[in-house]
Amino acid sequence: MNQAIERKPGVVVREPALRRTLALDYLACCFGRFTLMPVLAIMLAAGSGGAAWASTGVGLFGFMLCAGLAALPVTRWLPKFPYVVSLPASMVCSAAGFGLLPYTHHAVLTMALLFLGAFGISVHATLVRVLVREVVHGETGRNTIYSIQQIATNAAAAVGPFAAGVLYVAGDARPLLAVIALAYVLAGVTLLAGLPRGLRPSDALRERVRGPSHLLATLRGREARRTSLITVAGAFVYAQFYSAFALLVGFAVDSALLRGALLAGPPVAIALLQTPVTVAANRFLRTGVRPVRILALATLVFGVAMLLLGLGLPVVVAATAAMAVFAVAEMLFTPMVSTAFSRLPGPSALAASNLQGVAWTTGEALGSLCGGALFLLGYHHGAGQWYWLALAAVAVLAAIPYLAGRRSTVD
Repeated sequence: MNQAIERKPGVVVREPALRRTLALDYLACCFGRFTLMPVLAIMLAAGSGGAAWASTGVGLFGFMLCAGLAALPVTRWLPKFPYVVSLPASMVCSAAGFGLLPYTHHAVLTMALLFLGAFGISVHATLVRVLVREVVHGETGRNTIYSIQQIATNAAAAVGPFAAGVLYVAGDARPLLAVIALAYVLAGVTLLAGLPRGLRPSDALRERVRGPSHLLATLRGREARRTSLITVAGAFVYAQFYSAFALLVGFAVDSALLRGALLAGPPVAIALLQTPVTVAANRFLRTGVRPVRILALATLVFGVAMLLLGLGLPVVVAATAAMAVFAVAEMLFTPMVSTAFSRLPGPSALAASNLQGVAWTTGEALGSLCGGALFLLGYHHGAGQWYWLALAAVAVLAAIPYLAGRRSTVD
C-alpha cells in the first residue's frame, strides 16, 4: 500500500514519505549514538580523576539504563502530543544533553546531561515503534521499514567509530560532541519536516505501562523466565563491546584508524553476513530448536570472544580475533531475542515486548557497569586479563543449562 490512514479522521500518512523520513532520521540519530559509544567510556574515565573506575561504570550503567527504559514513566502522557512535536523534541533533548556535556566538569551535572541525552534516545525509540505499529498496515509494510532502519543503523555504526577517532583528539571532546549534537538536531529537523501534522499516538499507548504487576504477570510463565534470564546474560556480555573492549582498544591501540576498524568491524560484518547467518538460524528453528537454545549458543560464542582477550595474546591480534567472533555472536543473538520473546505465551504481545526491553536493558546496563568499573580497576592493577577470563566463565555457566543434553530442563 502507498498510504495508511491513522485512526484520527482526516490524517493521511503516505508510506513512501514515511519510509524516507524514518530512514534519514535513523541515519542521523544512529550516527550520533555510534559516534559517541566508542569513546564514551574513555571520556568518562578521562574526566573522573582518581575515582575513574567508579564514575565510568556508573556513568555507562546509567546511560544504558536510561536509553532503554527512561521513556516508560512518561508513556502515559505521550498521546497528548502529535508525533511532529514529541519526536523532534526527543532529538532536541539528546542534542542538548550531549552538546553541553564537555562544558561541565561537575560529576552530578555531567551525569544529568548524559541521562538527558539518553532520555531523548529512549523516547524516540518508543515513539518510532508505536508510529510504525499503529500507522503502517500489514507485516510486509512494517518489515520494509524495519529493514530500512536496520540498514541505516548498521551504516551509522560502521562510520561512527572512524568519525570518533578523527574528532576525539588529545582528550578534547568538544569537536566530537558538537558533531554528535548536530546529528541529533538533523534528525529532529528531518522529523519536523517529514511527519504529517495532527498525527499522534493512540490512547492505547497508555496501556504500555501498568506498573510492575504488568511485567510480573508475564514472568509467571516458565518460558518467559528462561527467555529473560538468558537474554540478561547474553546482553551482559554483549555490553562489553562498548565498555571494556572500547577501553582496552582506546588504551592499548595507538592508531585511530585501527581503533575505528576494530569497533566498526561488527556492523560491517552484519551488513555483509547477516543474511546467511539468519538463513542458518532459521534452519535450526524449522528443525524444532527453540529460540532460547540459539540465544544460549550465541552467549557461548560471546564467551569465546572474551576468552580470546584473556589468553595473553598481543592486544591487536586478540582484539581482531575477538571482534570477529563477537560479530558472529551478535548476528545470532540480537535478532533471536525478538523471535524468542514474540513466541512467549502471556497476557499480551505488548507485555512480552515490554519484558524484552527490561531484560535486554538490565543485562546491557549491568554489563556496562562492570565493563566500565571492574575492567578499568583491574586494568590499572595489571589484572585486566583476569576480567576477560571471568567473563568467559560467566558466559559458559549461563549457557550450559540451556545447551546440556538433547532437551535440557531449562529449555
